[in-house]
Amino acid sequence: MKKFRFSTLHFVMIGLILFGSLAAITTVFQGSTIIHISLFLVLTLLVALFLFQKKSYEISELEQIERLNEEANSGLMQLLNQMPVGVIKIRQEDNQVEWFNPYAELIFAKENGEFDQKKLREIVDVGLDNDRSYAVLGGQRYAVHVDYNQGLFYFFDASSEYNATANLIGSRPVIGIISVDNYDELEDSLTDSQISQVNSFLAQFVSDFAHENGIYYRRGTMDRFYFFTDYTILELLIDNKFVIIDKFREEAKNLELPLTLSMGIAYGNDNHQQIGQVALQNLNMAEVRGGDQAVVKENNETQQPLFFGGGSASAVKRTRTRTRAMMTAVSDKLKTVDKVFVVGHRNLDMDALGSAVGMQHFAQNVMNNAFTVYNPDEMGPDIERAIKKLTEENCSNLITVEAALKEVSDESLLIMVDHSKIGLTLSKELYEKFTQVVIIDHHRRDADFPNNSILTYIESGASSASELVTELIQFQNDKHHKLNRLQASLLMAGIMLDTKNFTARVTSRTFDVASYLRTRGSDSLEIQHIAATDFAEYRQVNELILKGQKMTEEIVIVCGEENQFYDNIVPSKAADTILEMAGIEATFVVTRRTSDYVAISARSRSKVNVQRIMEEMGGGGHFNLAAAQISGKSIEQVQLQLREKILSEIEGE
Repeated sequence: MKKFRFSTLHFVMIGLILFGSLAAITTVFQGSTIIHISLFLVLTLLVALFLFQKKSYEISELEQIERLNEEANSGLMQLLNQMPVGVIKIRQEDNQVEWFNPYAELIFAKENGEFDQKKLREIVDVGLDNDRSYAVLGGQRYAVHVDYNQGLFYFFDASSEYNATANLIGSRPVIGIISVDNYDELEDSLTDSQISQVNSFLAQFVSDFAHENGIYYRRGTMDRFYFFTDYTILELLIDNKFVIIDKFREEAKNLELPLTLSMGIAYGNDNHQQIGQVALQNLNMAEVRGGDQAVVKENNETQQPLFFGGGSASAVKRTRTRTRAMMTAVSDKLKTVDKVFVVGHRNLDMDALGSAVGMQHFAQNVMNNAFTVYNPDEMGPDIERAIKKLTEENCSNLITVEAALKEVSDESLLIMVDHSKIGLTLSKELYEKFTQVVIIDHHRRDADFPNNSILTYIESGASSASELVTELIQFQNDKHHKLNRLQASLLMAGIMLDTKNFTARVTSRTFDVASYLRTRGSDSLEIQHIAATDFAEYRQVNELILKGQKMTEEIVIVCGEENQFYDNIVPSKAADTILEMAGIEATFVVTRRTSDYVAISARSRSKVNVQRIMEEMGGGGHFNLAAAQISGKSIEQVQLQLREKILSEIEGE
């Protein structure tokens, strides 16, 4: 029943009636008491009428609000039912679906028309942990928003947005550079007609590669090609792990050509000049890592490079011209600094110490304040003997890490030998005090590279860092300060360690350097005394060997005891010894180095790329000699992770 309310006309009529009534009473009754009573009754009636009207209006406003709310809810429900946004409401107490709109039902419909409860449950369970996520349903991509307070899930069709973003990403420009490894050496050994055939093979191979992938390319020089494409094509090359590198190696091998490909590739959103510069840097990284691989990196300093290939051992690509140029560049730089500190890697071996002593001698020929830095708390028996001998003969400015920290100035220079990874340097605290770093190394470069390096001499084809340093000293040819007997012996010991007494990774350059050191007094008896194996060390090596287990017929893994610590020499010798056994292609020795980390020494012949495996474990090295150090894990955990990486490598995943 509709509520009755007084209108203005009603109040006018009531007022006239009351006025007439009061006039009549006043005329008939002259007494003041009757008049007062009448006035009181009239006013009371008026007040009652006003209260009734007020209450009537209040009820009416409440009904109006309720009606508007009902209309709003009805409109909202109608909107939720009709708008192209899937809405699902759940009970937060038990995470059960309470209600969903027709569009959500359409989203979760199976091919037979049934509602996919299982898929909905997966989305709801995952969505409760994320404010915003994405889901692919029925071939469409949806952005899922979650309202925790109301227990609501909203599914917005983001396919167009996703496709637009994917198209934008896929259209980013890509610049690549292809370089043919060892072409210069091949050119010197072939006739003109043979070189013409090689050039035809290269041109046809790159042309087929470009045609198959829709890539535009141009040949810059006989051994270098440039290509341009977009990220969509690059993504396909990444997905197939740049099999083009392996394909080229095999075809070149069939033609009896010792050629491989190195590729430097960069991409970004704009600034083609910077993209091209990054591509050149990536190519250089691929070459110093030994060639036969591709390095891909976005034009963004925060992004890390991706490495592909590296399926063959390094070849010697350095020339004497480059060595002489590097000698001049380093000498010129030494003239501009006040002090030079030469450091090897943590847990010095003979190559790191020998190259450090040799580089300190090189620097001392140019300026006065050059020091060889060592850590007295991390020395094996051979290094301890060598340091003692150097101290007795006073032929190298030795300084401890602690003392070096006090000597460094803003004008000082750090020279890193036998390593190029910040994480492996002798003292990270010491490294961080320098703004200028020179690197001399024979290991393949990786991502953990010093960003303040001003000169880099990395030749992965060299046998050792001692070989590279000795060549620099040869070209320095200073007549006043020659290498003495002990310095020459330590450099020779470094070469002998990394070449296993001239049986592995040796070239003609290695023997040339050894001959030079012999003329400078290198003493084989001195080397035997310094590098001699202690009885306790020999026993530890053999104990490790006996713990070896075959993972495959050609791969052996050795794990030391969890509570037993080893220096870096014992596991290395154990790995070398096992590799010398018949039928063994690769060996990995896992030991605890300190209470903080576990170390892996890896060796291989020619089939397994241990450098790539160790890079996956956070380390690095050469194709057939590498290592890694893992913190915060047990030996068992490291072994399991190592097995996974080995399987991925040998299966080509």
